Amino acid sequence: MNSNEPEQSAAEMRGLLRFAQGLGLDETTVREIYEAVGREAMATGASDDTRMAEVRKRMIAAAGGG
Repeated sequence: MNSNEPEQSAAEMRGLLRFAQGLGLDETTVREIYEAVGREAMATGASDDTRMAEVRKRMIAAAGGG
């Protein structure tokens, strides 16, 4: 495990939660999406950029915008 992973995850979650506020999503929904995409990204070897884009895409869809 990379020693920066917990800090990176915390920073990503802070950014996603700010994004979620504008979409009207709650923290639980954001965490569920983040964790699901993270598991999928680990299995496929997706890059961080691809993973975060997928999280945002799913958040928008969950908010009814996609």
